[in-house]
Amino acid sequence: MSDEKLTQQQLQELAARHQQYQYQAESIAQQINMLKLTLKDLETALTTITALKDIPAGNEVLVPVGFGSFVNATLSTPDKVVIGIGAGVSVEKKTDDAKAILEKRKDELNKYYEQLNSAFTKLATELQGIEGILQKYTAQTQQPMSAE
Repeated sequence: MSDEKLTQQQLQELAARHQQYQYQAESIAQQINMLKLTLKDLETALTTITALKDIPAGNEVLVPVGFGSFVNATLSTPDKVVIGIGAGVSVEKKTDDAKAILEKRKDELNKYYEQLNSAFTKLATELQGIEGILQKYTAQTQQPMSAE
């Protein structure tokens, strides 16, 4: 689109596209934030599984129940983990198998994170381009007319 002389319709289209890109960028930013939280939880699970593997059965441990709260529990089978597999279904797995599943999920989520980041960057570039055109147009229209 030529940015030298914009019609009112072109300005409206640019403004509409700008608003649409802003909404998309906000949505992607929210998804990225949720994904970061999920990755953090996943990393915590991996760390915890790894640490519990080396604790002998019968030892007492603190189990997080959320919001910085814990309960005391006796570890009965440190070599097994109950892991969610989707749709509210959980299964018991050996520690190494559970870690492999979680590592695979982590890899998939990291790839998705990269895709979202790329889409966000592309939208940000588009937004900057539109803003540049609109600023240039605004500056041109605010310049006093010179007599020729």
